[in-house]
Parts: sequence; C-alpha cells; structure tokens
Amino acid sequence: MMLVDRDRELELLKSALADCEGGRATSVVVEAGVGCGKSELLESFAEYAAGRGAVVLRAAGVWSTVAQPLAVLRQLAEQVRPFADPDADEGFSEVLHRLTGTAPVVVCVDDAQDADAASLQHLLRAVGRGRSARVLLVFTDAPHSSRQDPLIKTALLRQPNSLRIKLGLLSERGADALLAAREGGSREPATAARLHAITAGNPLLLRALAEESRAAGQGELGAAPGDPEPRSDPVEQWPMTGGLYGQAVLACLYRSGPEALELGHGLAVLGGSSTAALLARLLDGSPETVGQGLRALTAAGVIDGCAFRHRAAAETVLADMPPPRRTALHHKAAAELQAGGAPSSAIARHLLKAQRAVAPGELLALRSAAEEAVDADDARLAIDCLELAHDASPDETERTEITMRLALITWRTNPAAAEYRYLPDLLTAMRAGALSSAGLWTLGKLLIAHGRIEETLEVLARREAAPGSQDGTGGHEDPGGHEDPGGHEDPGGRSGSDGIHPRVASMWVRYGFPGVVFPDEGGAAVPTRGAAAGAPGHGRVPGIPLLKRSAGHLLTGGGQDWVQSAEDFLKATVLSDSTVGPVHSALKALLYADRVDEAASWCARTLDEATRRNIPGWQAVFGTLQGLIALRQGKLEDAVASTNTALEAVPERNGSVLVCGTASVLALAYTEMGRYDDAARQIEQPVPEAWFKSVHWMAHLRARGRLHLATGRLHAALSDFLGVGELASRWGIDHPMFVSWRTDAAEAWLRLGEPSQAAQLLSVYAGKEFPGHGRVRGVSLRIQAGIAAPPGRPRLLGRAIGELQLANDRLESAKALADLAEAYQKLGDPTRADLVRLRAWRIARECGAEPLCRRVAPGYRDAESPDGVLGSTGMDSDADSDADSDTKLTNAEHRVASLAAYGHMNREIADQLFITVSTVEQHLTRVYRKLGISRRQDISEKL
Repeated sequence: MMLVDRDRELELLKSALADCEGGRATSVVVEAGVGCGKSELLESFAEYAAGRGAVVLRAAGVWSTVAQPLAVLRQLAEQVRPFADPDADEGFSEVLHRLTGTAPVVVCVDDAQDADAASLQHLLRAVGRGRSARVLLVFTDAPHSSRQDPLIKTALLRQPNSLRIKLGLLSERGADALLAAREGGSREPATAARLHAITAGNPLLLRALAEESRAAGQGELGAAPGDPEPRSDPVEQWPMTGGLYGQAVLACLYRSGPEALELGHGLAVLGGSSTAALLARLLDGSPETVGQGLRALTAAGVIDGCAFRHRAAAETVLADMPPPRRTALHHKAAAELQAGGAPSSAIARHLLKAQRAVAPGELLALRSAAEEAVDADDARLAIDCLELAHDASPDETERTEITMRLALITWRTNPAAAEYRYLPDLLTAMRAGALSSAGLWTLGKLLIAHGRIEETLEVLARREAAPGSQDGTGGHEDPGGHEDPGGHEDPGGRSGSDGIHPRVASMWVRYGFPGVVFPDEGGAAVPTRGAAAGAPGHGRVPGIPLLKRSAGHLLTGGGQDWVQSAEDFLKATVLSDSTVGPVHSALKALLYADRVDEAASWCARTLDEATRRNIPGWQAVFGTLQGLIALRQGKLEDAVASTNTALEAVPERNGSVLVCGTASVLALAYTEMGRYDDAARQIEQPVPEAWFKSVHWMAHLRARGRLHLATGRLHAALSDFLGVGELASRWGIDHPMFVSWRTDAAEAWLRLGEPSQAAQLLSVYAGKEFPGHGRVRGVSLRIQAGIAAPPGRPRLLGRAIGELQLANDRLESAKALADLAEAYQKLGDPTRADLVRLRAWRIARECGAEPLCRRVAPGYRDAESPDGVLGSTGMDSDADSDADSDTKLTNAEHRVASLAAYGHMNREIADQLFITVSTVEQHLTRVYRKLGISRRQDISEKL
C-alpha cells in the first residue's frame, strides 16, 4: 500500500512500536477527517508491525442506531481464539497477557469514534498498567465527532506513553505525488492545482475527482484519445452533479453519521447564504452542535467555511435528499431569511426551489426579486418569480397586475410567448372592465410593442371613455396640441383630413414612449432604469418636452423638431424595459424623417447592447429594424442577414406577430434581389388570426404585392396594395410615412395600362410638399413621370432622383435612374440614356438588386418584363434599328460595345445577349473600325 505525504506520521507509529518491543505499553490516537487516509495509514503500519513479528489484532467501530455492546471486543476475541489454551477457560485479557510473553501485540481499532464504549473500557482494563507491558493500542478517530464518548477519548489519552497524531489533508505537492503514482505521470500544473483546490487534499475526494476528470474526456496523462499531445482538462465538464466527486462527498457525509448528513443537507439548501447561526435555526440544532459539525466537515475537506467547496457537491447532496424534506427545508430557509431581513432575491430563490409561497410577505419578496432580476438582465429568474407569485396570489387584481408584468418581461426573451400566454387574458380583463387606467396604459404599450394596432385603438377608446381620464391620450387635444371640440372620434373608423386619426400622433408618442410624463402633466421625465413600468423616474431627459408637439409636425409637415428630440432622447436614455419601446420609436422616427444613416448608427449601437446583455427579444426587435433600415439604404444582403439574425434570436416563432414583420422585410429584400422563391416562402407562411389585427399585416400585404408586381401578377398586386389602403384608413394611419400604398397601387395601375387610375391615386398628394419626407416625394415623382407624356418625364425623374438621393434611398434612386434612361431612349438620346443607365446599373449592382441590374444592362432594354410591359413603370422604348452605316453603330453593335465597356468578357457578352462568341467578335471588329480605335479600353470614351 502506497502512502503519500505521511512519512512523519508513519515514523511516529514505528517509534511507538519500538517502545512496545522494549517493554513499554503505548497507546496512539490517529485523528483525521473522513476520507483523509486514517485507515490506509493504519493498514500500512499493521503490515509493518506484522513484518516485525508482532501479533496484530484488527477491529473497526461501526456506527448503528441499535446498541451493539462489546461489538469491537468480539471482533478481537475471534482473532485471539486460536491462541487460547483449550484446557483452560481463558478470557480475552488472559490470552492477550499470555501472548505478550512471546511477541509484542498491536491492537488496531479503526473508527474508534463509532466503537461501543463497553468494548473500549474492557480493552483499556485488559492492557492496564503492569499487566501487558508489550501492547500497543492504535486507534483512529474522527475529530469533532458528535457521536464520540468524551470519557473514552480522555481515558485513551491518559494512558502511560500515550501519543496523539493529527493526520492533515494532503499538500498540493502531496496531492500531485498521489496522482502521479496513481496515473503513471504528473498532470499539468493548472489541472493539478484545480484538483487540489476542489478537494482540499482529501485523498478519497482527490481520487474520485481525478477519475471523473479523466472520464470527462481527458485520457491518460491529460491526453484525449487520438490526441498526440496532452491537453488541458475540459474544466467545464467536471465535476458534475452526481459524478464520482459528488458521490464521494456524499459518502463522507454518510460515514460521518446522521448529524453530519443533516448538516450537509442544510449547507446544500442554503448555499452561499449559509452561516452557523442560520444553519442552527434551519436544523433546529444548537450553535455548539452545528459548530462541531462544521469543524468536522472542514477537517475532511468537504466544505470551506459554511459552503461546499464545489457546487457539484451541493447539487449531488440536494439530489440525494428525499423531495419532501428538500422542499420543507427550502421553505423554512425562505422564512428564516425573511425574518433576518435578507434580500428579496435570496428569499425568492428558496421559494422557487420549494415551489411554494403562502404568506403575503413571500409574495412581496417574489415580486421584488423579479424586479431585481430584471435590473440584472436575468429575465428567466424574473419570470419564474412572477409565475410563482401569480399562482400563489389569492387576489384577482394582483394576479392581473402580475400577468401584465409577466407579459412585459417575457417579451425580453420570447415575444411569441408573451403574446400567446398573456395577451388573451389581459384583453379579456380589459373587456370585463377589470383594468384600471394605469393598467390600460400598460396594455396599450404591450399591444403597440406587438404591432396589434386594432386592439390598441380599442384600448385608447376605453381610456377616453374612462371617467375623469386626465392622461392626455383621452383628453381633447389633437397631435399638434390644438383643441378638439368633439374629442370623441371613433378610434376604429373615422380619421382626420390627412388620413390620420386625430390622436394617432399622440397615441404613437405616449404608447411608443411608455412612462413619459409630458409638460402639461407635471414635468418632463422618463423612468430611470429599474423603475416600475409606468412610474416616472427622476432623471430629466433632453428632447422629451418636444415629443408631443413634434410628433404632429412629423406627420403633417416639418420633422426637424421631432428628429432633434429623438436624437436627444437616444443620447440620454439607458435601454431598459421602460425605454425599449421609446428607443424603438425614436429610431423609426429617424428613419421616417429620412435620417437613414443616423438611424442605422443608433440602431447598431442599440442592437449591440441588447446582444451584449443577451436579451433575445430586444435583439429580435432591433435586428428586424436594422434589416428595415438596411432595406431603405439599398443594402439588400445586409437586410437579409440582419433579419435572419433577428429570427434566430427568438426561441419561438410560430404565430408571433413579430414573425409577420420580419417575414415582410425578408420578402421585400428577396424580391428586390430576384430571389422570388425565397420571397414566396416568407409570404406563404400560415397566417394566424392575430396577424390580421396587426400593423405588420399591412407590411405583409405590401411585401406580397411587391412580389406579385415583380413576377407579373399585376391584378393580385393591385388587390394587395388596395387592401393595405383599406386597413390604413380603418385604423387611422393613412399617411405615406407609415404606408406607401398609393404609390404602390399607382405603379400597379400603370403597369396594367390604366394611367388615369394611377393619376387619381396620386392626386391625393397634389399640392402637399411633405417637407422632411424626401423619399415620399421622390417615389411619387417617379410614378408621376410614368404617367406624364414622354417630353415631361426627364424633368420629373430628375426631381425624383434628387429627392431620393437626399433621402439616402439608393435602391429607389436606381429605379428612377432606370426610368430616366428609358425616357432618354424614348426621346432619341441614346448617348445620354447609356450614361444614365450605367449609373443605374452600378447602383443596382452595389445594392444586389439583380432584376434591376438586368433591366438596365446594355441590350436588355429590348427584353420584356413578365407581363409584357417594359420597365418598372410601363415606359416603353424604341425598337431596334438595324440600319447599316459605315459610321453609326447599329443597335446590336451598340449593345455589344456597351457590355464590353462595362468590362464584360466576350463569353459573358455572348451569354447575356444569347449570341455566339464568334458573333460578339464580329460586332467588336466593326465597332473598332467605326469608332476608330484599336483597344477595348477606348470603347467607353468613344461611346
């Protein structure tokens, strides 16, 4: 048997044996914690003593709840029986005394703390002074054991020539030596140090942990199977709950007796909040008894202070406990912590483990802990606390409040779950009149967050009808702050002269910016991080006072006040549950006001923060918005990537209104890229009923209409665009900033050969300049150019291009340029047409808009779109003229020359124009001759 780090102790025992051989009776007590090697040391010494010719007698104490008198003595008596005189009636003492005449006698009693007192007393009398001088008594003992008879221990130490040996835990060097001897080589220093830190040098725990680490995938000497070189341990995989290390810890507790096991249960339940006093209250024990048990487990290396040395040990002990006992201890721990004024989070942790909360104070602790968890970005813990509080609360009003908070917090991690788990109950409560004005406000924020505009308007109507409503959303002001004599418009039907519900702007700000207190309501403040939903905070935020009036300006004219307010708000706001809605609204405000680059920059920062804080719901929301912004910038690949990333962030998608919005962005991007099958897959998803009541449904219809338009299904496209207009009118949001259904429908009418219908739709915008909305003006001008007579088209398209470039909409700019090229071609100016076409092609290529690239590529202007109408607006082009001339290029030669000028090789030109390479070479030969050039690089300049 190999001993490590025990040379000194073994030498002391050998010295005691030498004294015994010399005629001096000696008693030795070896003290050590459970698993620290007492038995191994005793066995090694027994083998040594037997080798020296001594008679070695062995016995072990065995703890039992049933008294076993003289159990140890009977073990020893069985071993001396062969030495007894069959003719004499000799007892144990006589035989032992006679044996010492021929050889020293070594009596080894392991686990003396568990031995019966009668046996130990008899043994001490048998080897008393003067009777058996050549007897060596060696006992192993667990210090601080609550089961030990203190009189026996005192009697042992009062024997002549008594010796007490304290066997400590292995040093780090000793632990490394033990592992090296066991495994045939040393481990890496970092791994060996970690093994020692977790076990404190307890040999039993050390062997178990070493074996578990190797089983986790390391292999012999730190090398995994198949690895040529040793590698570091997969430290995240070991020790694990229920693994060898945890089982060894559990064995130490069982071997230490029921008191130690009970103490281990308390330590496992309390975790990091353990103290000796709290343990005593939890276990109904005395502080002295608990202190003694803690010292025993510390000596064994099982605990450090008042906690297990590794969570795997605590979890293994918890798993071993009978469930009723575990539940009872957790619930009692919560009560003791609450009585001691512990933080709510500590109390809630035990209530969650017990899955039980009864007292009002426990419900309060759960709700407080939920808010603390939200502040720490631990939404899962917050949801668990609130769900338990909801199930335990006997009060219906409180349960509704908790449901509201659950919906807000669940939106962080799983927007779909927030929608289908909680919104139906909240809407039912609203319709039953069970929600207060504040509850209606919060529900409005939730519905806006999910884009459910129809139900939001229902909430708005109920708030307006509530007696004594003073919140401003139900007052008598229009978005601009002017008096509204009626003040009772139907939220679901009638709208203002501009197609906007009289208080939609106010609703947008108030519900999009939850918790904002406006100047006429007592100050301009927003909730600070961690404040309860709807409760005003103390920090004043620049820009908030302007939000109310500037929202109306954005819709009806100028947007600069709003833009500045939105930027000031973004600069001063910390992202939280109370501000995520306002931040999203502010970003959209920048986008609507054509501040696309600023919107992209702020959105990227916000998304980075949501990602860093690992809040999937926010990642999905801002990722989708980032995709929409990229779409406006003409970055189609980026739009797809951002939106797909947003979808990947959320665990559930089926049925969520959020998916409706993301699918719309993807479908639009795929359509512009020419990936019509991918776009169709987004559009053809099953449509839940909730989508029809969502503002995202308008985006879905528009995306479907754009796909129909791109693939030549013009009547289907028109139907979708008109459907968008019908919803926009019904919901009171018929404004081109929100929905561009009129320009879309006008384009469809134009493609159908009905320019008068298109003109009638656009006439609504006649005389309205929409200052601050360059994109709206640019798109309208582009469609108007398609309606106008050919001579007037370039002027309108030039204005459209200017507006779209200022609005940073590259994709729409490329479309307008393509229309302008066709207009010049129609007017007989092919040179200018080609120059404009080249600009359009370059922008379309950068955007990744493949169909538009093909449309403006040289030679494609003769190819028809799927419905047989040329171009995107129906503007026609001249037929090719193959007139042969010695100086003028034919149309065919011009097409080949233009593609060559773009840098295409002959094979590429042949593939694009569906001709042979030989034909391309012939055309180029004539082009060189007619243009008077000899190099391909000169074509562009001559053209």
